[in-house]
Amino acid sequence: MKKYSFIYLLLFLSMPLISCSLSMASPYELPEIEAIFMETKALCSEDNGMLWGRTLDVPILLVDKENGIIYSNRPSEKLGLTSYREIYTGILPDFIAVVKGPVKIENQIWAVIPLPLPSDKTERQCILLHEAFHCLQPEMDLKPEPYSNQHLDEMEARFWLKLEWKALELALKNEGENKRQAITDAICFRFYRRALYSKCTGCENRFEIHEGLAEYTAQKICRTDSDLKLYLQDKLHEIWQSTSFVNCFAYFSGPVYAYLLDGTETNWRLNLGASDDIAILVQSAYDIALPFDIYMEAEERSVLYNGAQIMGEELDREMAFNK
Repeated sequence: MKKYSFIYLLLFLSMPLISCSLSMASPYELPEIEAIFMETKALCSEDNGMLWGRTLDVPILLVDKENGIIYSNRPSEKLGLTSYREIYTGILPDFIAVVKGPVKIENQIWAVIPLPLPSDKTERQCILLHEAFHCLQPEMDLKPEPYSNQHLDEMEARFWLKLEWKALELALKNEGENKRQAITDAICFRFYRRALYSKCTGCENRFEIHEGLAEYTAQKICRTDSDLKLYLQDKLHEIWQSTSFVNCFAYFSGPVYAYLLDGTETNWRLNLGASDDIAILVQSAYDIALPFDIYMEAEERSVLYNGAQIMGEELDREMAFNK
């Protein structure tokens, strides 16, 4: 009896250790990290600064918080990194906050990205290049002022945003005059929403420039044109299901408007500003004259995009939240 009691005691005492070992993720092997950085370098070399006139090959810091390890594609004395072939590694210092985004280290802006990364090559490289673009935005005057889009949790704002998205989806699927009409509808729905929430127009623009263009850049470099179009269509179906659009709408709207601009002969990136309305650039590039009464047009055209069904969805959401 004492023998079994001793075994149970040992099992009890070892449970925290077993739990700890099971929850602790294994660190990346250095050749794995090197391969990831080589993928990024190859994509940046292929782009060669063509998209924005600047290379996206910026200092990147991959952070394994759980194991307290950092990996980089650049050397740094401050970070105390040691070299391994083409990459560098070290111990996670206290002054690095493990939050995705740009961080200034030794007068350079680094893209800090927490591990783990997706196993799919395109998905993980889109994350790296998205964050790399954020590092370049200040020098391109594309880093906007702070913004908040809480109004997009309100029923009417969501309704008109969804109509804008449905019209953009149709624009992706069509060519010629049908495409122009769908773009016109999207901009009319956009104007209607912004008339209801006029104080929020600047915040929407800044979010689309800040996060929308970072997402567009990553997807544009990592995908073929046809693959990008399919990705954007899939993205709409994914984002449509979100309980809130406040912090995600620009990840679809921004890349779609940018993709539509790429279908024109305009050099739209050249004079782009941090507060520009990217939809207005699309309107100009497609030489679209908006209807005299935009709001009446928007209400009438909403029927063609299942407006009643969308309003029903939003009423159901509103009732569920107010229970």
